[in-house]
Amino acid sequence: MAVTILRRSTWAAHVPDTSTGAELIADRAATVYWNYEFPYRAAEEAIVAQAGMGPLNTGRAWTPWKGGVFIHHRGLVPPVLNSEDDCRRDIAEVWAKEYAEDFEDIEYNFLVCPHGHVYEGRGLQRGEANSPGYIREEGYGDVGRNTGYYSICGLLWKYQQPTSAMKNAIKDLIWHLRTAVPDNRKAGDAIYPHSKNNPDTDCPGNLTEYAKTGSAIDPGMPSQSAPARLDVISRSEWGARPPRDVVKVAYGQRIGFAVHYSAANKYQTVRAIQNYHMDSNGWDDIGYNFLVDWQGRIYEGRGWDNLGAHITGHNTTHFGVCFIGVDGDATTAAKNAIRSLYHAANERTNKVLDATYHGALASTQCPGSELRLWVINGMSGSTLPIGGGDPGTPGTGLVSVRSVSAQQRAVNSLGYTPPLDVDGSFGPLTEAGVKWLQTKVGTDPDGLWGPLTEAAYVAYIGRGGGGGGYAAIRSIAAQQIAVNGLGHTPPLDVDGSFGPLTEAGVKWLQTKVGTAPDGLWGPDTEQAYATYTGSPNFGGGGITTIRSVRSQQSAVNGLGHTPPLDVDGVFGPLTEAGVKWLQTKVGAAADGMWGPATEAAYTAYTDGERLSVDGEFGPATITATQRAIGVTADGEWGPASKRALQQHLNTWAGAGLVVDGDIGEATVKAMQRHLNKMTGAGLTVDGDWGAGTTRALQTALNQGRF
Repeated sequence: MAVTILRRSTWAAHVPDTSTGAELIADRAATVYWNYEFPYRAAEEAIVAQAGMGPLNTGRAWTPWKGGVFIHHRGLVPPVLNSEDDCRRDIAEVWAKEYAEDFEDIEYNFLVCPHGHVYEGRGLQRGEANSPGYIREEGYGDVGRNTGYYSICGLLWKYQQPTSAMKNAIKDLIWHLRTAVPDNRKAGDAIYPHSKNNPDTDCPGNLTEYAKTGSAIDPGMPSQSAPARLDVISRSEWGARPPRDVVKVAYGQRIGFAVHYSAANKYQTVRAIQNYHMDSNGWDDIGYNFLVDWQGRIYEGRGWDNLGAHITGHNTTHFGVCFIGVDGDATTAAKNAIRSLYHAANERTNKVLDATYHGALASTQCPGSELRLWVINGMSGSTLPIGGGDPGTPGTGLVSVRSVSAQQRAVNSLGYTPPLDVDGSFGPLTEAGVKWLQTKVGTDPDGLWGPLTEAAYVAYIGRGGGGGGYAAIRSIAAQQIAVNGLGHTPPLDVDGSFGPLTEAGVKWLQTKVGTAPDGLWGPDTEQAYATYTGSPNFGGGGITTIRSVRSQQSAVNGLGHTPPLDVDGVFGPLTEAGVKWLQTKVGAAADGMWGPATEAAYTAYTDGERLSVDGEFGPATITATQRAIGVTADGEWGPASKRALQQHLNTWAGAGLVVDGDIGEATVKAMQRHLNKMTGAGLTVDGDWGAGTTRALQTALNQGRF
């Protein structure tokens, strides 16, 4: 069942041959490359390179081993696919339309043509084509449709029948995803049509009858065997928030290895634990160095090199590893993973660390009697090599200006060989690549992508020509608006293009507001401008190194902002207000700057419940609450759910409730205090579960902070 996956470059070359691709190129030629000798050619080369670049890593949680695959088709419009070039043009058109609509990349993982060829879309990175929502999977609970499933699109329209070659290729591809990729990218056993639990579509048309387990495209599951090694699930793979601060710890300071448990349901996400540690406890990050689930999967917390927050007085000296679950949940696989981490820690520190547990170093029942006895008796089991993760994250590199994925893409765009994996993980290879880029663009090669590196990079690539400009603080269009607002004559064209006239205008403004006239709108210029105009609260362009202004505007509109913003790429007061509105909605600091923290909060929110905050404790809110507290999500608020809520509050809010299923004043007060701490809800702690408390609960559920 070997399968050949044709890389993005095979279809990217056809983008100029598509109608949407031609429009993208013409727009780029007019707005960015207008001062080049051959602007259309330059724009065409840039767009083709963009399409062929390595698959986008969004930094969202990605756990395909919990789910499997969704099957799609192209839809109502019948493409003419007589030749392989026709197929490649069709995929290029899909990419161009989704790129033009600010999806940033093609949304499918793979596309399969009628001739039986398999093409890479987002490949082994997470796709976004499966629609929002959850599917309940045995052993995992509710799994996000995009979080836990690959998306495979057959190139056929609604009334076409799939060819045998297409069906066989999909079958071979599914086998490949189940057997031949890294463990943390392997597909689970589920095969679903896009239309499953999704009444708004009949996709994948005539592929629907095959989109199920046991069909002609299901290759079966491989036989179970002991893994050869354990791959750490990186922070980007589980959707971590960026840490507020990082403190490095030398291996020579380590003397111990402490085992913990989460004391909560085994389906709890690592992101939920991180939210509790950061929002309720006020810590800089998740407290543990690593976490292990009941299946023996290892999740990167603070990593090997960084100070944890798991036992007061012992965080410098001890690694902290947390089992996700309650006493009695730890399986043999989980114990083997913890044991393997312990031996890996010994190898890294070149010493035999003291194997201990939380309760031996502090007054607590953690990690429960089972794991406590297991540690005391020598942590018996199998030891496997540890791979994956990233020993340098968090805390290596700098993401305040440009995300790690954006840094990796920038390094690759300048011709770095071999190209970096665009995986959002900052390890030694990425650090070397950033230093290489810094040397190439003429700045200090320290491996930290700060404002000076951004300015040097933008100037080097000639964004808009002239001096290149600097758009990490304020977009080019916003700079032009600001220049005009101070009376520059003649007024600049507000076109988002940084040419000689705009550069001269920025220098004129800098002189006027009393800062160095270098043509680069950095933090000093922003501060001087804000002081001069007396409007320090207007960010004036936000940050565009993670999302373009158009993409920010689309995201704001997508969450229901009224009136909708004009998606024009200009960051003015209305867009700034919209971004602040979005930040408040998703639970990020409302500063108008779309940085890594806002991106992490937004992606978690859009992967989450997306409840209407209406104060109604109806089936949708009940189901979301049940998911958060770890009981069957059936929408029925019965005794089991009420007891689970009390246990949840005992675990995460130290409520000390009697777990009796009686949701009385004490339970409601505990929940109100918890909501105030996690989301700043500002509830009066009166024990009255009214509409205001429900709205606060809905907000917390939407933000993954309950």
